Amino acid sequence: MTRMRRLPVAMPVAAINRRLGRRKDAQVVSAVQEAQLAQWMAEAFARCRPEGVFGCLAIMDNNGHKVTLSDASVIENDAVARLLAKCQYAWLAASTIGSELPALVNQAIAAGNGAKAVVADAVGSETVEAAMDVLQSYAGTIFRRRGRQLSGKRFSVGYGGWDLSAQAMFFAWLPLVDMGLRLTTSAIIEPEKTITAIAGIRSS
Repeated sequence: MTRMRRLPVAMPVAAINRRLGRRKDAQVVSAVQEAQLAQWMAEAFARCRPEGVFGCLAIMDNNGHKVTLSDASVIENDAVARLLAKCQYAWLAASTIGSELPALVNQAIAAGNGAKAVVADAVGSETVEAAMDVLQSYAGTIFRRRGRQLSGKRFSVGYGGWDLSAQAMFFAWLPLVDMGLRLTTSAIIEPEKTITAIAGIRSS
């Protein structure tokens, strides 16, 4: 198990702009508007505390529909099974940016500043994805030194038919409670802007 309490994440400006629907060929905004946007983005990013954790479990069986891991947990999802095909281990990870950014979003909403809330939310969404990218890249380097290869692709709960109830397995696999995370009765992880992911590890 490897926990990284301070992930070196740069603000993903391009990704944030894409999420906000800002294209290079979009209508030019005024200098004042641009400055305001930059200020909101910087303020939001300053509230992000990217950290992550990852571990791995041996794959005992994968029939193309259902994957059984060494702790006897079972993942029933075709997309996950395809991702882990020909892999000997499952890489299990989570990244979060903490509670300060969601609090900023809520403050902006309470103050009636919807535009700032949207910008801050976009910053949080893209920063936590960037944090997972950093975590996966770091793990990949470690595994390469051990003669193994971590897949570049990953899969997250809530996508491709992988039900949100599977988040509970990540709380069993990883010390997420120790990171200040909690799982609601509706299988939502709090604080918001936390993601989990699985990838495959195979021999090089």
